[in-house]
Amino acid sequence: MIVWLFLCTGGSEAKEPDWNYTTGGFVNDVAISADGEYFAAGSHDDKVYLFDKDSNTPQWSHAAGDIVTGVAISADGEYVAAGSDDSKVYLFDKDSGTPLWSYTAGNKMGPVAISVDGEYIVAGSHDDKVYLFDKDSSTPLWSYTTGGSVGSVAISADGEYITAGSLDNKVYLFDKNNITTQSRNTTVY
Repeated sequence: MIVWLFLCTGGSEAKEPDWNYTTGGFVNDVAISADGEYFAAGSHDDKVYLFDKDSNTPQWSHAAGDIVTGVAISADGEYVAAGSDDSKVYLFDKDSGTPLWSYTAGNKMGPVAISVDGEYIVAGSHDDKVYLFDKDSSTPLWSYTTGGSVGSVAISADGEYITAGSLDNKVYLFDKNNITTQSRNTTVY
């Protein structure tokens, strides 16, 4: 699969990518830092990639134990989080493809999100749980069991609020310091 980078500079004409990179499999997810300097990709070739916008050679790649299903990057590009079908969530520093830590859940990890400063990481899993981590520890601050696989997660810029969508047809809202949840019935796609 090919990863494309487009830099938009205005105008309505069709744009060509500045560069592309061919991975060994379908690219599942991409994320870009707020300043556009760095971006991450997760692929069916079981790898997490980090790129600098100025080069189509990855700064690094890490071979996870299975398909990488979700990636997230902090606003400044300093931290990259990834979820994988090997049941792990990984946290990386931008300067190394060796994880700072990893955590193994009870089933495949899916979506991940990271606060703007990289301090908090949220992950959703096929073990029907939402996990919240501090960047300094692989031990979850907390986890919450939903009624189905967690298909989407998001975190506020300051890391204070977490939301998750689950196959139980609910959207969950969490205060990071109080995991008493509020849920709304809705259809999650």
